[in-house]
Amino acid sequence: MIELKNVCKNYGVTKALADVSFKIEKGEIVGFVGPNGAGKSTAMKIITTYTAPTSGTAQVAGYDVMENPLDVRRVIGYLPETVPLYADMLVSEYLEFVGEARHLNGKFKTRYDWVVEAAGLQPVLSRKIGVLSKGFKQRTCLAQALIHDPDVLILDEPTSGLDPLQIIGIRKLIKKLAHEKTIILSTHILPEVATVADRILVINEGRIVADGSFDELRKKVTKTSSVYIAVKSAKKDFEAAIKNLEGFQEVEYDENRKRGEIGAHLFFSSKVDSIENLNTLIREQGWQILEFHPEKLSLEDSFIRLTQSTGAKDEITDSTASEKGGAA
Repeated sequence: MIELKNVCKNYGVTKALADVSFKIEKGEIVGFVGPNGAGKSTAMKIITTYTAPTSGTAQVAGYDVMENPLDVRRVIGYLPETVPLYADMLVSEYLEFVGEARHLNGKFKTRYDWVVEAAGLQPVLSRKIGVLSKGFKQRTCLAQALIHDPDVLILDEPTSGLDPLQIIGIRKLIKKLAHEKTIILSTHILPEVATVADRILVINEGRIVADGSFDELRKKVTKTSSVYIAVKSAKKDFEAAIKNLEGFQEVEYDENRKRGEIGAHLFFSSKVDSIENLNTLIREQGWQILEFHPEKLSLEDSFIRLTQSTGAKDEITDSTASEKGGAA
């Protein structure tokens, strides 16, 4: 449905995209993540025919973005990060305007009713867009992206400004649409990618540095395994016991345990069977086990490791989930 081959985009001497290639099939939800300035917006602008590639080719639904831009625009619904709305229009007037621009004609009423319900716009149809909250402006723009029933949806930060209940509703809508549409979801809220997307593209310095499911990306960057263990033991005895374990690398203590309890995240080389070794140690020490389970690398940690060569660690501060001690 969407295919980029060896796409480059230069702005003077600056390379925004460098030899980017990927393919997205019909019905896929693909998360597009990367630090600021990585090239996400440039790639989406090329896909939506807003800007032309310097070299390479891009196709949407079989149409070349350079040779058939109008055909590409007909099959795309686009929600940009900066919401393009007319402040003096009523919400209903704006949707009617978009419907006319999309030449819906006899299909307009059906599509209008559907997007109003899907985006939850009924309470604000008679209000001017300029007085709406950020969340309702976002939903109004989402409605315009959906009103012509496009085959492809390009969503840039679609839940920005929404409250938690609205975010859940939009996520459910995106999942529902994925049965019949192809969706690219660009966001800085990394847990949202793990919740919604089937596949993740990670872009850094204009290049695709990773492509796969979250579990596949996590395996790609994981060189250590982590286990959380909580036992009744003196700290000095615990430290003496674990330091000789095969493949042991480091320990991070849990400061929230009760007096007389030790809680710790233990990190091992992924090449050793840390669970079996720990089970043996537990039997030898006669420890009373309070908690014992393997941990998974969080989405934030995966993202940091995939982009850490350029110091992208600071770019994920908007992410809210912390998965230490649990699964993604």
